[in-house]
Amino acid sequence: MTEQELRARIQDIPDPCSLATGVPLGIGEMGLIQSLECVEGKVTVRMHITSPMCIMAAYFMREIEQRLTGQEGVASVHVEFDQDLQWTPQDIHPDARERLAAKRITMLGGRLMPRGEAGKCGA
Repeated sequence: MTEQELRARIQDIPDPCSLATGVPLGIGEMGLIQSLECVEGKVTVRMHITSPMCIMAAYFMREIEQRLTGQEGVASVHVEFDQDLQWTPQDIHPDARERLAAKRITMLGGRLMPRGEAGKCGA
């Protein structure tokens, strides 16, 4: 499988923070997948977390491993998490931000959504 095909298999893993808002988003829409690379069958997925208090790292790791292990050309799966907390609500895909704004969601992952930008395409 190509890196793009592998990414497609994991990007719809539900983000529990968004589920709690009533606007379910996948980790791809949330901007949580920092990178995915496959070298000689060894897949490394680098993930952002939304907050230092995020307790979902084990859930994300398990889901990613389950979806990628056993796929053609995948020998192993390793998931790493961004310890620098570089994720911001602006990393959310613009269409997903619009859906959140439509529900008047102002906070996600413990962070405030940007004011006046949630509904702007490309903001």
